[in-house]
Amino acid sequence: MENEVLGLLRKGRTMVLSTDGEALWSAKVFYALEGGLVFLVEKGSLTLKNIQKNPSVVFTIDFDTPDLFIQGTGKVTVLGEPRDFHKERGALLYKVPEDTLFVKSGHVLIAKLLPDNVRFSDFTAQPKKTDNEFKPEELGEKKTLRYWRALRPWSFQQSVTSLIFGALLAFQVSFSYRINIYLLFLSIAALILVHGAFNAYSDYFDFTLKTDKPEGMGSAGARVLIDRLIPTDKFLYYTTGIFLTGLVLGIYLIVLRPAIIPYVVIGLVAGLIYGLPKFGWKRIALGDLAVFLAFGPGIFLGSLVLQGGVVGVPQLLISFSLGMIIVAILHGNNWRDIKDDKEAGVKTVALYLGDKGSLIYYVALIWLSYPLFIIAVILEPRLFPILGALLTIPWAIRLTRIAGNSRNMKRNLLDMLTANFTSLHIYFSVVFLAVFLAIIYFFPSLHLP
Repeated sequence: MENEVLGLLRKGRTMVLSTDGEALWSAKVFYALEGGLVFLVEKGSLTLKNIQKNPSVVFTIDFDTPDLFIQGTGKVTVLGEPRDFHKERGALLYKVPEDTLFVKSGHVLIAKLLPDNVRFSDFTAQPKKTDNEFKPEELGEKKTLRYWRALRPWSFQQSVTSLIFGALLAFQVSFSYRINIYLLFLSIAALILVHGAFNAYSDYFDFTLKTDKPEGMGSAGARVLIDRLIPTDKFLYYTTGIFLTGLVLGIYLIVLRPAIIPYVVIGLVAGLIYGLPKFGWKRIALGDLAVFLAFGPGIFLGSLVLQGGVVGVPQLLISFSLGMIIVAILHGNNWRDIKDDKEAGVKTVALYLGDKGSLIYYVALIWLSYPLFIIAVILEPRLFPILGALLTIPWAIRLTRIAGNSRNMKRNLLDMLTANFTSLHIYFSVVFLAVFLAIIYFFPSLHLP
């Protein structure tokens, strides 16, 4: 039962604290597990004053259902400024990136609740209540392997699905052969290794040049360097090893299919010069172009050609569309970090455009992807299954509303929300295309267009 309760504690993100010092008071806070329940408390708030006078508190955690909740009592220790507590701050901001906004304000302290009793109540079926006790060392978030996390694996969904999209499109245009599964999996492995290495190199340079700050998102969410999870020297050796392994696989693919050389070169050059100190493209307002080239023409068209496909105007339009919606993720990040980038001397498109210009640019990146898909289908009607991407329009409307409202707290997370949208955009295209191809392959007598 304790394992189940610990799993629920890890699943939850908010808790209600009840304090009693100067006056009885309740407050709802985000939390993470790191030797206790770590949370932020506002300086000068009644919650902080109550804790300082009486550290004994009552807490409640629910899971958006009245039938399942956790209650408990414990003592709170106010640790101090978030910048001074790497593990606690890192665990909290990794789990709850929304708290970045409060940490950046400088108006909060980090605190830790050590529960002395945790009562679990479950009324979803047969009613049951249990009392649980946890040692501090047991109260930790589920550990993601730090070296794997350093590669930012969550970003692979855009690159890998773009690669799969290109392979399927090659088959869609010509049904005279099967997709080469060996080449497909080999290219996915090479892409993950190289993409992950480029992510890590970018993070390394951002950390060493102090572009990433402890109170910010840091390393696009990975946080392994700013939270001191991996020593910088080991990080660099590891990243280089990953890159060289991916490079060897890429060279092998070139030997098998020399036609992919231009696309491999595009991806490698864009990735290598993206995060370099001083003259890296991300530091001279060319980062958007690098990402566009790598993820659009580089990955998508490279995969298409690897599978024997031919590049024409429709394929180019699709690659441009994919590049744009992935650039939108980067722009969401840069738009949020305009102030930090300016202080660090990093030039971005968002910095030059300002707030209003960034809004127009962001909306254009999101919405122009649709007409490009439509034009591609008009030019090559057999590509019609990719219009499944139009199902993401409700998400595009939501993102537009968030982007247009500077008071919306979710705008601080626009890059993450855009990443989800981009993934769905590509997923819908890939799934509809894969289903259509399966029907054609297994039922050729249907003579679908």
